Amino acid sequence: MNGKSHGRSYHHGDLKRSLIEAGEDLLSRKGVSGLSLREVAKAAGVSHSAPYRHFRDKADLLAAIAQRGFETMIDAESELLRSCTDPGEQFVRAYMDYVIVMAKNPERTKLMFGGIIDMKVAPPPLKQSAYRAFQGLVRIVRNCQDSGIFQEGETLELAFTAWTGMHGLALLTTSGFLDDYASTSDQVRNLSSRLANTLLQGMSKGGQ
Repeated sequence: MNGKSHGRSYHHGDLKRSLIEAGEDLLSRKGVSGLSLREVAKAAGVSHSAPYRHFRDKADLLAAIAQRGFETMIDAESELLRSCTDPGEQFVRAYMDYVIVMAKNPERTKLMFGGIIDMKVAPPPLKQSAYRAFQGLVRIVRNCQDSGIFQEGETLELAFTAWTGMHGLALLTTSGFLDDYASTSDQVRNLSSRLANTLLQGMSKGGQ
C-alpha cells in the first residue's frame, strides 16, 4: 500500500504506524475529545480518507493506541527480565518503570485504564496485549516467590496487590493529587522506588 501527501511517502505498513503515532501525539496534547480521524490524517500528512484503510472509526484508532501502550509495557518488562537477574530488583524496577511511564503519558493512561474503552468488548488484539502486560508482572512476582523473597501463596493475588499499588500511585500522580510530593520526574522516580521497597518488605516472609 502506497500513498503520498504533503511530500511524504509510505511503504507497506508504514501508514498505520504513522497514523497511530500521530494519534498518540494528538491524544497527549488534546485528550480523547480533541482527537478525530480527520485531525490524525492532517497531522500525518495524508488524505482525510487514508485512516479508513486501517481504522473503521475513532474508537478503532483509540483501541490501537491503547494496544501500543500495553505493548510498550511488554517491551519494557522483557528488557528488564533480560537485563536484571535479581528478583527483588526486578520488582522494584518494574514498579518504578510502570509508574513513570504512566505519569509521563497521562492521557494515554486514562485511555488505557480510565474506562474510555470497555475491555469486555475490546478488540482481541488489545485484550491480548493487556493480558500479556499483566503477565509480565506475574512472572516477576513468581520469580520473587521462587527465590524466597515473597511469601508463598497465590501468585495472582500477590501480583494484584502489587499492580493496584502501582496503578494507584500512577493515577494519583497523573491527576495532580501528589503534586506536593511528585511533581517532577525525579520525585516520581524516588517516591515510586520508596513505595516499591515498602511493598516489597510488606510482602516478604519477614512481614508475616
